[in-house]
This record gives sequence, C-alpha cells and structure tokens, in this order.
Amino acid sequence: MRKLVMFGFIVAAFIACRPEAYQDIGEPYSVITGIDGKWSLSVVEIEDRSFPQWETRDVSDYFVGPLSQNEVDIEFNADAKSYQITAVNLDGLPFTSINGTYAFDDEEYPSNLYLFAPGSSDTTTVGLGSMVRAIDPELKFQELKSSCDEVYARYIYTFNRSN
Repeated sequence: MRKLVMFGFIVAAFIACRPEAYQDIGEPYSVITGIDGKWSLSVVEIEDRSFPQWETRDVSDYFVGPLSQNEVDIEFNADAKSYQITAVNLDGLPFTSINGTYAFDDEEYPSNLYLFAPGSSDTTTVGLGSMVRAIDPELKFQELKSSCDEVYARYIYTFNRSN
C-alpha cells in the first residue's frame, strides 16, 4: 500500500510539473509601420570619441525647452512612405529637407533610414538607434561624424511619440 501511495505522489508530481501547452503569441510587430505618427525631439546628445575616455554632452537646450528657438517635430506617414519636419531651421539636425519620402535599408531588420528630398538627388542617411514598433514611445536617430576614416563623434537624437 505504501508503495502505491508513493507511486501516486510521484505520478501527481510529474503531472503537476509538466509545462503548459504551446500557445501562439500572435503576429509580430512591424518595425516598418511602427515609425508611423508624429514625433517630438526631446534629447540631443553628442558623444565625443576623440579621446580614449568617451564623453557625452547633452545639448538639448538648443532644441527643447523654454529657451529653445528651434523645437523640432517630425511626422511619418507609413502608408505613403513620406515625412514632414516642423522646425524653424535644420541647423544641427541630420536632415537636409523638411519633407519628402523615406525608405529603410532592410525591410525586416532596418539599421538605416534614407530620407529623400523631393525634386533633387539629395539623400540623407540616418542610423536607427533602435527599431521602432507601434507600441514604442521613443525613436532614436544617430549620426556618426568622421575624419580621416576615424569616427570622432556620434550625435544621438531622441524623439518621443506625440500622438
């Protein structure tokens, strides 16, 4: 009888420790359509790489806040693959045109965003600091500055979702 009870406990423990059945987690979020909407520039940082110990400076006051003369918003339309920038001027920004179309370097795993100015051959390339899904509140662009094939600075532009 005792062996039967022990066997029953072992079988019950085995059944209780069995993993749950696999459940489908649903469709993955698209990083291509996740950029859709309006974004407001919130932080601009410059990472100085010219010294062995890299140093990061926050220069957001020029773009954001009560002293700013140049608040920046960018709106992406994923259906039309277009963008519209609202800014007093584009000085200090990685953009050459206030509107146009855009494309990613890789539709599945993008690392760069190409901005095409209308009516010209100007193309701006900005690095994506992170891939953006529709649920993400933050978008990061980065721009590397180099001289003599050596990167000396990285500019990081952080945008917050506005809508």
